[in-house]
Amino acid sequence: MITQVVMPMLGWTMKEGTIVTWLKKEGEKVEKGEPLLEVETGKIVKDIESPGTGILRKILIPEESTVPVSEVLAIIAEPKEDISTLQNTLEKAKVILETPQVASVEKMESMMTKKTTVKVKISPVAKKLAEKHDIDFNRITGTGPNGRIVRKDILAAIEMTKVMPRVREVIPLVGIRKTTADRLSFSYRTAVHVTVTMVMDMSEMVKLRKKLLPEIEKKKHIRMTYTDMLVKAVAKTLEEYPIVNSTLKDEEIKILEDINIGVAVDTKAGLIVPVIREANTKSLIDIALTTKELVEKARSGNLALDEITGGTFTITNLGMFGVDQGAPIINPPEIGILGVGRIAQKPVVVDGKIVIRPMMNITLSFDHRVIDGALAARFLKTMKQKIESPSDLFENN
Repeated sequence: MITQVVMPMLGWTMKEGTIVTWLKKEGEKVEKGEPLLEVETGKIVKDIESPGTGILRKILIPEESTVPVSEVLAIIAEPKEDISTLQNTLEKAKVILETPQVASVEKMESMMTKKTTVKVKISPVAKKLAEKHDIDFNRITGTGPNGRIVRKDILAAIEMTKVMPRVREVIPLVGIRKTTADRLSFSYRTAVHVTVTMVMDMSEMVKLRKKLLPEIEKKKHIRMTYTDMLVKAVAKTLEEYPIVNSTLKDEEIKILEDINIGVAVDTKAGLIVPVIREANTKSLIDIALTTKELVEKARSGNLALDEITGGTFTITNLGMFGVDQGAPIINPPEIGILGVGRIAQKPVVVDGKIVIRPMMNITLSFDHRVIDGALAARFLKTMKQKIESPSDLFENN
C-alpha cells in the first residue's frame, strides 16, 4: 500500500514547517508510528511519526527545506509497488506551485539583476581588476562611453570597500530567528500598534511578596517572582475586559473564553513564549510552579507544541535587564501585549510630601483596530488598582 507523508498541521496557527532531519534514509524499512523525521515549527522541534508501514521509497523534500502544511514530503510503499506515476505527478505539481512565486519582489529583483548582468558593458582591464578584488561590477554604473565600466570605476569601488565596515560573522536567518522575524514582521505590517504607559507604585506588591516568599519557598521549593504575580493580575484584569482577550480574523473580532497568558522567555536559541493556560483560574502558587517548569523546558529546548500555542495575551518583562520602559510588538494572533519595566526606587509626591517608593512602568501595546486608547487606559487603570492593592487579588494564594 502506497502512503504519502505530508507536512502535518501541528497547531491552529501553523502554516508551514521546516524539515530539520530525516531520521530514516531512502530504502530503509519504517513502521507505522515510528519517528520518521524532525520538523521545526513555532520555535520547537517535534518528531513526526510515520503514517504507514513499508519502505521509505522516495524523499521528495530535503532537510532544511520549509514547506506549507499538507505538502507531500515522502512516499512509503512496498518494494515492488510502482510509485513512478505518483512521484512524477507530485514533482510536476511542486514545479507548478513554485513557478508563480517568481513574481515576488525578491525574485523579480534577482531576475532583473541577471538580465542586467548579461548586458553590462565593461572593459577587459576593468573586468580583470574587478575579479581580482572581488568587486561585483553588475552594481556599478560605468562612466565610460555609452555607460561602459572602465578601470577608474573599479578603482573607485575598491576605495569604497576600504571604508566600509568589515563583516565579522554571518548568521543565517533560520530556525527560531526566522520564525520570530516572520511573525513580528507580519504583526507590524497588519496590526495597528498603539502603546499606552502607566506608572505603578509597587510598595504593597513588594511587601506582599516578602510576606509570601518564605512560606512558598518552604512548601513548594520555588522562588516566586514578580512576573508570577503580574500574570495573575493581568489574567484577572482580562476577565473584566474580555475584548482585550480576543483575536481579529476575516473582519471578525473573536472574544476568547480561555485566558492563556504567554510569558516571553530569553533562551540561547532566541525568544520563546510558553503559555500558562487558564491563568485566571490558577492560584499564585500554581502559576509560579507552572512558570518555573515552562521556563526550564524553554531553556533546555524541551517544550511541547501545546505549551507554546494557544496564547491569548503576552507579558514580556525586561525589568530584570534594567530596562525602564519598552514598547513590545504584539504576538499574533493576539491583540495585546504588556511590556514590564524594572522596579526602581524613585521620589514621588504622596499627600503633599516627597517620599521614596518602588515604582514600575507598564506599557500596553494594543491593536487599535480592535480596541481604542480610552479602553486601553481603563484596562491599565484597573490593573494598577489590583497591583497597588494586591491583598484581595492574592487572598488564599
